[in-house]
Amino acid sequence: MPKSEKFEFQSEIKQLLDILVYSLYKNKDVFVRELISNAVDALNKMQFERLTESEAQDKNRELRIDISFNSAQNKLIIEDTGVGMTRDELINNIGTIAHSGTADFLKKLSQSKDQDQVDLIGKFGIGFYSVFMAAEEVRIITKSYQKGSPAYLWISPGGTDYTIEETVKKKQGTRIEAVLKKEEKKFLEKDTIKQIISRYSKFVPFPIYIEGEKIEVAQAVWTQPKSSLSEKDYFDFYKFFDNTAEEPETYLHLSSDAPVQFNAILFIPRFSLENFGLIKAEPGVDLYSRKILIQKGSRDILPDYLRFIRGVVDSEDIPLNISRESIQNNIRIDKIRKHIIKKILQHLESIKKRNRSKYLKIWEKFSRNLKEGVAVDFENKKKLARLLLFHSSLEDNFGYTDLSAYIRRMKPDQKEIYTLSGLDLEAIDRDPALEAFKKKDWEVLYLDDPLDEFVIEHLGEFEGKTFKTAAAAEIELEKERAPSKSADAESVNKFTAYLKKLYRDQVLDVRVSKRLVDSPAILVQPQGGPSVQMEKILKMANKEYSFSKKVMEINPESPLIREMIRIYKQNPESETLRNLSLQLLDNMLLREGVIEKVDTVVPRIQEIMLDAAKHAAE
Repeated sequence: MPKSEKFEFQSEIKQLLDILVYSLYKNKDVFVRELISNAVDALNKMQFERLTESEAQDKNRELRIDISFNSAQNKLIIEDTGVGMTRDELINNIGTIAHSGTADFLKKLSQSKDQDQVDLIGKFGIGFYSVFMAAEEVRIITKSYQKGSPAYLWISPGGTDYTIEETVKKKQGTRIEAVLKKEEKKFLEKDTIKQIISRYSKFVPFPIYIEGEKIEVAQAVWTQPKSSLSEKDYFDFYKFFDNTAEEPETYLHLSSDAPVQFNAILFIPRFSLENFGLIKAEPGVDLYSRKILIQKGSRDILPDYLRFIRGVVDSEDIPLNISRESIQNNIRIDKIRKHIIKKILQHLESIKKRNRSKYLKIWEKFSRNLKEGVAVDFENKKKLARLLLFHSSLEDNFGYTDLSAYIRRMKPDQKEIYTLSGLDLEAIDRDPALEAFKKKDWEVLYLDDPLDEFVIEHLGEFEGKTFKTAAAAEIELEKERAPSKSADAESVNKFTAYLKKLYRDQVLDVRVSKRLVDSPAILVQPQGGPSVQMEKILKMANKEYSFSKKVMEINPESPLIREMIRIYKQNPESETLRNLSLQLLDNMLLREGVIEKVDTVVPRIQEIMLDAAKHAAE
């Protein structure tokens, strides 16, 4: 009989096995992923050796993974035709953990919740030991590809030691036999293993057989040269990846060797659940290492505002089973992340320039994501600003423009980018604050999305031009007015003083407007004050919030104001004038949707109507 040698596990492995065997770990199927990953690694090495070693054995043997079951002995068997292991490699690869900081890792593993442990399993040399979550004993039969190397049998019950002895195996490769615990018999079911492969290992580059049946795995399209792929190839992959019949709106295929090696295929879909207010989308980019899934819907490879992007990022420079904490702090991941963000934003800007109709479709679905990015991604704020679209007063049917186009159209004497917010485009377009801008043919951006104001606030400026709300802009039309039909200056001043006294602390001031053309009056936002729409949001968040006071400007050229001044000159104590003046202010508040004492408005309107009816009957 061959001599059996007994070895003690490294102390860290004893701790690890104790945690794995006795923990209440729920996601045990990860061990199948780990064993398949190890097999893929061995097959990759064998493929390389065949290319570089002229005397490599069994050059024509298929590189494959075989999975089988022995129900009578409760065995799950995973076998590969890879490079195999020598005696020393068995001791070094299986008996020790060549990794600094192992103690800290074990501490985190013991303290982490079940859901987190799938991301912690698998530091260098640790992935294999996950098998002991489901197995009470593991046997490894392996033979190295190296000429003259004998085969070895490695056995461990997952306790404190393991044994190694020579055995018989005709061809190179590794066979792992996991004797499963009684409660883990589900891993002897073909469908269970198929599901695990579909989740984690559906893109492995070698065929997988279960009980002799070849499992359908997908081609890792992202590793193929772009020149060899058609649009249909990309679309077919997207449909498979996202389990949908829909084609994507656009795609981006990236390959990089420096500063970090990675391949990626990214898609922008044609549909967004968030657009309908249904749910917040989960991250859609999966992180792979050597075609093996590391993170489904990685939260680390792209920022949250790009969560609508779907696809795959695969890098051989990332350890196969890097932990979640290490992903967050990994320099390579950070470099990949920055590179991908840059390319996505460049891709979107390119579409905006060369295919406006396609970009408008993307904007209509994902504009809020890009706006969100302006607020959170300081590094890419300027790039995101170039992607923003706004409805414009100069575009037909309030069509879209971008900030660069706005600046190109600015008048010579215009120094700022003007905006105006409101509930909808029609309401904004009727705002008296626009009258001066329309008269001067100055463009105003319409902010009909509450998020727009946050975007403008975070941008601050664009290409050296600051933003300013039209509601607070001091635009004058004095030189462009027709000969005045208004009352004399003294009467106007006295009437203005009358209104100021009547309104008391309801407004900051009453003054004659230099911006109005047709409207009788306007409430002007004080410099630096919040917009009406912003105040409404604040009011929704806090019922105790009080709307800020504004300046009332009147237009003496308006027929209504002229008549009110006439009444004032005849009878400053007129009750009709008082009602008209109070209603004038309430009309402005009603238009802005911020009036709080509606119960006083309706009786006054009825009184004004009665007075008008009496005069009409005379």
